[in-house]
Amino acid sequence: MTQIETIRRAAFVGHSPAPFRATWEGPLADLSFAVKDLFDIEGAVTACGNPDRLKAGVIARATAPAVQIPLAAGAQCAGKTHTDEVACGMFGDNEFFGTPINPAAPDRVPGGSSAGSASAVAGGLVDFALGTDTGGSIRVPGSFCGIFGLRTTFGRISVAGVMAMAPSFDTVGWMARSPAVMSRVGEVYFGPTGDLSATRLLLARDAFAIPNPRVAQALLPLARALGPVAEVDLYRGGVAHWLDTFRPLQLGDLHATLGTWAAAEGRQVSASIAQRMALAATVTAADIAPAARWREGLTEHMIDLLGADGVICIPTAHDLPPFVGGGLEQLIEFREKTLALTCVASLARLPQLNIPATMVEGVPVGLSFIAGPRGEERLLAMAATLHAQLPAGRAA
Repeated sequence: MTQIETIRRAAFVGHSPAPFRATWEGPLADLSFAVKDLFDIEGAVTACGNPDRLKAGVIARATAPAVQIPLAAGAQCAGKTHTDEVACGMFGDNEFFGTPINPAAPDRVPGGSSAGSASAVAGGLVDFALGTDTGGSIRVPGSFCGIFGLRTTFGRISVAGVMAMAPSFDTVGWMARSPAVMSRVGEVYFGPTGDLSATRLLLARDAFAIPNPRVAQALLPLARALGPVAEVDLYRGGVAHWLDTFRPLQLGDLHATLGTWAAAEGRQVSASIAQRMALAATVTAADIAPAARWREGLTEHMIDLLGADGVICIPTAHDLPPFVGGGLEQLIEFREKTLALTCVASLARLPQLNIPATMVEGVPVGLSFIAGPRGEERLLAMAATLHAQLPAGRAA
């Protein structure tokens, strides 16, 4: 079996539909894309990384609007890709269906939960891939696999026909190997980019104190060299306050959405999902109410920092991707530390773009850029220029 076929078999689900098009004409007619197996495709099963959902065999009656858009623009859908079980994961490992390969670092995880989509893009199987992002599920795989990954503004792209995990955080986005493809897909979703005012680049210095020193020491000089950069403090109230806001809201959403399903008698779920669901069940209304208030305050803080033209630079993940086969306790510790970075855009409902930055110990590491609401066009417009200034871009 060739390397590309090995990547393909690990990235795409066994129940994937055959490649198909809606039309041969349109601005994306020369591109192919993959779809995370949370999105409905008419005539196919949406298993969401869980064997019970696959066995149930429920056939989607319609294709999710987020998938219809690139199809209508002429792109060929290559099929459905693996996800962490019910999208609950940051690493791409799935007890039932395996772990997609990280083509950039095969001994390390690809990141999740949009793992198969990231693997398919990084492995050159497709030009772009759709994923979802709740707490980092596009941004983290983007960093781990050395590709671009965009989390969009909450609510900007429809999540109809997409499995809900945490509905007050869930977003649709995409990944690609080049800024040009990222922008082309963006124009299909958002329309042509109009005139943009000059961008103020901000560097969140306290965010660069979070990563492992080997990552921080590699990224901080690169971020400071991107041009005129104003350094700011991002974490009003401290990092712990942001995490204390995110956790009860995300877990409360998870319990409300999937708690009853997961607790059904005889339900087949992995140990890690059972543990996560048990934790979600402990969250009370008394936990959620203050966190909801805090979230609005943190959102206002971010909007004030960004203004109409600001973009904030932070590390995407706190360390190199873990090795395949790492223990559950190690992965939980890693997730909590990286959530300190990914929770910012999630809480504030903002768009964030991971850009491949450099290699550390032979492994890709990404920088992220957060814009104001509906600021995707600004991020995509500056992606090529930023990437060209970074070692990963100069090596491309």
